[in-house]
Amino acid sequence: MSIKVLRNIVLGSIVSVFCAATVNANLIVNGSFEESTGSALGGGNGWSFYSSDDVNGWDGSNIELWGTLGIDSYQGDYHAELAAAGRNNGAWSISQTFATEIGQTYELFFAYSARLGSGTASNESFSVSVDNLTSVLDDHIVGEWSIFTNSFVADDEFATLTFTSISQQRNTYGNFLDDISVVAVSNGPAAFAVPEPGTLALFGLSVFGLVAARRKMK
Repeated sequence: MSIKVLRNIVLGSIVSVFCAATVNANLIVNGSFEESTGSALGGGNGWSFYSSDDVNGWDGSNIELWGTLGIDSYQGDYHAELAAAGRNNGAWSISQTFATEIGQTYELFFAYSARLGSGTASNESFSVSVDNLTSVLDDHIVGEWSIFTNSFVADDEFATLTFTSISQQRNTYGNFLDDISVVAVSNGPAAFAVPEPGTLALFGLSVFGLVAARRKMK
C-alpha cells in the first residue's frame, strides 16, 4: 500500500470522526442537571430547591433537583422539577440560550414525567418552546419517563429553549425534566462545530500513526 493511499484512508477516517463527534454535540449546558454551585445536589439523595443562578447553564425560576426520592433519574443521578419550592411570581419557567446557525436543522430531545399523576388527571401540563417550535405536554404520568423529540430550523444566530408550567397539581408540584439536549442535524455548516477533547486526541493519534507509517515505509 502506497503512502498516498494510506494517507487518504487516515484523512478520510479523521473527517468521519470529526463529523460524527460534532453533529452529536449537545448545545445544552447541564441538560441532565448534574451540576450545581449551591448546597449538596438533591439535598443528599432526596431533593432541594435552588436559585436558577446556582444551577449551571439555566436561567429563570427556582429549580428543584431530585436524587433517588420519588423516581430514578432518566439519565445520571439527578433530575429537575419545573414547579419548584420557594416564592415565584407567575408561571414557573426555566430557559437556556445557545448559539445556532441560521437555516440549520436541530433536534430537541428530553425526558419528562409527572410528580403526582397523569397529566390529564392531575393537570400537570407544561409547555416547551425553542425558536419556531412550541408544544404543550399533558400526557405524562407519575413513576415513568416519557420522551419528547422534535426538530426545528434556526432562524437566528441564537435560540432560547424555555420550559414553562401551565398548571400543576398543587402550587409547587409537577413536571419532572431530565436529559435535555439540542443537537445539529447534518445538513449544514452548523454540524461542523469545535470538536471535543476526545476527538482531538483521536486526531492526534491518527496523525501520529500516519507519520510512523511513513517512516516505516521509507
